[in-house]
Amino acid sequence: MSIFSRIFKIGQASANKVVDKLEKPELMLEQAIRDKDKQIREAKQAVQSCIATERKTKALLEKDKAEKFAWEQKAEAAMRAGKEDLAVKALQRATEHEQKVETLKPNWQSQRQALEDLKKDIISMENELAEFKRNKDFIIAQSKAAQVKKDIYEAKARVSQRHNADDLMARMKAKAEQQGYEADAAKEMATSFEGGDSLEKEFQDLGSSGTSVEVQDKLSALKAKMANKTA
Repeated sequence: MSIFSRIFKIGQASANKVVDKLEKPELMLEQAIRDKDKQIREAKQAVQSCIATERKTKALLEKDKAEKFAWEQKAEAAMRAGKEDLAVKALQRATEHEQKVETLKPNWQSQRQALEDLKKDIISMENELAEFKRNKDFIIAQSKAAQVKKDIYEAKARVSQRHNADDLMARMKAKAEQQGYEADAAKEMATSFEGGDSLEKEFQDLGSSGTSVEVQDKLSALKAKMANKTA
């Protein structure tokens, strides 16, 4: 099936697929029209040659028919003149032309039928091209609509991919924040549970709290007083 036959089936899905494949509809269709015009011109030239052959064959056929008839008339004339031997020769010549007629007639009929078929093919090609030209604008519109639809779906796909990337970034950010929180918690635990005498640590902290000399003296006096009471 030619591209023309496929494209003309506008209502079928197969035609839509053909239209979708046209990269540049205007250029492709114009080229298709030029190609079809060229095919029709070449076909017409071939038919012209066939017509010439058919006419020549027909002329030979008619000539042999006429010769056959003429020699038959001569045979009759010879018989009327009492020249039987001459009549026989005339009939022999008439028979030769009759045999040629019997050979040429089917050849001419075959050529004539082939010529009629070729003419029908050309008419069909011309009708096909005319229909193609009428539908050209619609086909271009179909192709452009298909391209727009394709662009829309590709844009949607890109948006979907961007959303997927955004989701991935959000998950990575949340994971990083969680890891930061866990690191802070680990630090706090390590500081709180370093080991050793916690009470001693508290007094060490008390001793290093920056108390004055006066407070230290009072603390020493308190310790001495408590020691005397226990003595």
